[in-house]
Amino acid sequence: MASGATACGGGGGAATHFALRTKNSEPVGVTTGPDGKVWFTEFTADRIARITTSGAVEEFPVPSIRAAPYAIANGPDGNLWFTEFAANKIGRITPKGDITEFAVPTPRSGPYGITAGPDGSLWFAEHKGNKMARMTLDGKVTEFPVPFVGSTAPVPFYVVAGPDGNLWFTEEGTSKIGRLTPAGVMAEFALSANSGPEGIAVGPDGNFWFTEKATGKIGRITPDGVIREFPVASKDSSPKSIMAAPDGNLWFTDLGTNRLGRITPSGQVSDFNVGNGYRQLEGIVGGPDGNIWFTETHANTIGRLTLHRSEAQRN
Repeated sequence: MASGATACGGGGGAATHFALRTKNSEPVGVTTGPDGKVWFTEFTADRIARITTSGAVEEFPVPSIRAAPYAIANGPDGNLWFTEFAANKIGRITPKGDITEFAVPTPRSGPYGITAGPDGSLWFAEHKGNKMARMTLDGKVTEFPVPFVGSTAPVPFYVVAGPDGNLWFTEEGTSKIGRLTPAGVMAEFALSANSGPEGIAVGPDGNFWFTEKATGKIGRITPDGVIREFPVASKDSSPKSIMAAPDGNLWFTDLGTNRLGRITPSGQVSDFNVGNGYRQLEGIVGGPDGNIWFTETHANTIGRLTLHRSEAQRN
């Protein structure tokens, strides 16, 4: 076990926590890199970091002061791209750690979720700017306003590229799922009122799965807009981020229960205890080692859930 790591068992799996050297760094976004390591953002420390599967951490300072890096994703160019919520920029970091920043045209737009699009560009949500945006690899930005409902701001959150060739995103403010073509044509699909959708991912069934943070549900929407919602067992549930895992299921972080959740394509939900105390589970990704990796913002740790064989094989 790496230095600074602690382990615990329970809920059908074993969780290990890797402490970060930088105090109060607040890790948030996480993804797997092209180098076989797990990359993550440090929101308060203004750093991009990576961790090996054995727990060794390396950090890279973001050039901008008070950048507040949030989400991170693999780009089509072999680099990693991330949003800078406070600096209003999009950052690019090579596997060697070299960082380049690109400004977003709309002031104080608060870039949040980001993904590689089907057109070879990066697409991201402007959380405060209420826009979706496309950035080419050389930094050119095109923005697409998301409609308001009366005076209610849409507040776009996360975005994912779909197998249908479109971009799908969550609207936390208006409780909708948005669909955007690479040409900029937008459609929206209404959810239950005040559901507060945040995370979104493509499932193994070809549908889009998302979290409803405010109502404690996991939702599923088909490419043609048919929606179904699945309640999470605990009344305290507040699901945040979600991703498709190698085991054929969807996994999500739960801010309310301080646990990881799993939902099968048929809608069966279970949860996994990852340790005592409030840890604030945020980002989640399937690691290069086949395990579940997640950020623990309040605990200032990176978590890894290694499933027992019986759990990993169960669908």
